[in-house]
Amino acid sequence: MEFGKEKSKSRIREGLRAIWRHLRPFRKQLTVMLVLGVISSIANGFVPYVTGHFFDALIGLSQHQPVVAASCPLWGIFLVAWVAVELVANNVDWTMDRLRRKVSTAVQFKIQADGFAHMFRLPLSYHKNAHTNGELQKISQASWRVSAILDTAGNIAPQFLGIFIGIILAATISVLMASILLIGVLIYIILLIRILRPIATIDAAAHKSWNESWDDSAASVQQIESVKQASAEDYEFGKVDVNLWKKTQGLWLSLEKNWSNVNFFQRTIVFLTQLTIFILAVKLVANGSITVGELVALNGYALMFFGPVAALGSSWQVIQNGMTTAANVETIFEKKEEIYIPVDAAAPKKFSGEIIFKDVSFRYSDGQPEVLHDISFETKQGQSIALVGESGVGKSTAISLISGYYFPEKGSVTVDGIDTRRLDLNVLRRHIAVVPQEVALFNDTIQNNIRYGTFDASDDEVLRVAKEAHINDFVSALPEGYKTIVGERGIKLSVGQKQRVAIARAMLRDPAILILDEPTSALDAGTEKIVTESLERLMKGRTTFVIAHRLSTVRKADIILVFEKGKIVETGSHQELIARKGGMYRKLYEYQIGLH
Repeated sequence: MEFGKEKSKSRIREGLRAIWRHLRPFRKQLTVMLVLGVISSIANGFVPYVTGHFFDALIGLSQHQPVVAASCPLWGIFLVAWVAVELVANNVDWTMDRLRRKVSTAVQFKIQADGFAHMFRLPLSYHKNAHTNGELQKISQASWRVSAILDTAGNIAPQFLGIFIGIILAATISVLMASILLIGVLIYIILLIRILRPIATIDAAAHKSWNESWDDSAASVQQIESVKQASAEDYEFGKVDVNLWKKTQGLWLSLEKNWSNVNFFQRTIVFLTQLTIFILAVKLVANGSITVGELVALNGYALMFFGPVAALGSSWQVIQNGMTTAANVETIFEKKEEIYIPVDAAAPKKFSGEIIFKDVSFRYSDGQPEVLHDISFETKQGQSIALVGESGVGKSTAISLISGYYFPEKGSVTVDGIDTRRLDLNVLRRHIAVVPQEVALFNDTIQNNIRYGTFDASDDEVLRVAKEAHINDFVSALPEGYKTIVGERGIKLSVGQKQRVAIARAMLRDPAILILDEPTSALDAGTEKIVTESLERLMKGRTTFVIAHRLSTVRKADIILVFEKGKIVETGSHQELIARKGGMYRKLYEYQIGLH
């Protein structure tokens, strides 16, 4: 039980720190809101006081006992005072409301913008292990829930400050009545705090279950083609039914029942406090201890007290949800971003493409086995290097080290003699182009997909590379030509067409280093011939790395690196490696041509 309480307190602290992270840029506006809130509280606190005296003056007038002060009837003075106080209160509240809406809207969209910016800057290692859709969902939730906290606090905080001002003014009328009001408020707040403690634990569990089940369900929808091919719709809905509907809905219902109990409890406290005041008021008015006007004022203070108190339950629900969500999203914002520009970074204007791996060893994280072990090789400008071997032997990992997505645990990778740890990664990556095996295009026009990464390229330049990539004839035949939207991940294009868009994009980039990751493995013979011609044109004069399983695609490579279990076991040209009896490359080649 104590552990649960400590965990709940820790969660609240985490949530408050996270909320302050997002509100901190708006300190000046929040300070102005605080000052306006104090003014509003004072003005609103005087409204019942002035109203009560106004009614007493009217009662005196009805009894033909007019009271005049400074040649003005007393009721007129209090009426003017009431108008002045109401004008101040209303105008201050209006000004504060506009500012609060402005800040809460800014907070909401800034969290979203900061979240996307942070996700873009997180290293590739994070994205390969994270449920991206779920992480973005957390950011979205946090944005509007933290904004809702600001709205709620902006509305209710001045009212609570008004309670203390009201208590002081109520005490000038009747200490007994003011004490009853104060006791009622304190009892409510103390008991509410005790009730809310277990709710925080349930709230955290409900949000955790919802996030996990949402992530899993959304991931399946994103893989809808695989789901339908496997006729797995019922299986996936079964998971949704168990995790999202039954488990999460059950937790959430438990949470809502607790909030319902809070609402009933608070209404009971308010009712009993007001009943006590009304019963005592009869006696106090009867014996002349208070006037009818003062009773009106006390009733106004009672409403003023219990208005925000009654709203505290639902308001705290908004705050609790916001703190939980903010704490959840803080785990994303705490992830370290890539260091694009290290201290004393080197940023060459041009690269020749000379790359050296020297005694490189690498593992993805502590406790995991080495993916690369003691790798060494070097390339000259314009050479083509093929990396071959079975899946999972370290080929793609080695290539990722060139772009600085990861850095060696031991040894070094240098580009033009500069260690990748010292290079400005933005500069390095601008001189590298990749044609992947699975091309994922943006849901945008063909033209913009080709231009992606070289955003200032002209339409003529886009047309030139499209022709060189053998895609112009196909695109020109489309009704909207280069303005054709390709669909999510390029779903409207064939595999070969997407490959040629990727090749055109790489050509437009004009890189010093080119990476081809199984670019023709999923193509039919006719399309492969066209794409291969485009690739050969692209490779001219550039240092090119080709990852391939089909050895027929690497025969022309200047250097072939044969990987096995994270090591380079053979190096040479196609002819040299074929000539080695019992060699790994020769075995792979003979398997593929059907000699085994």
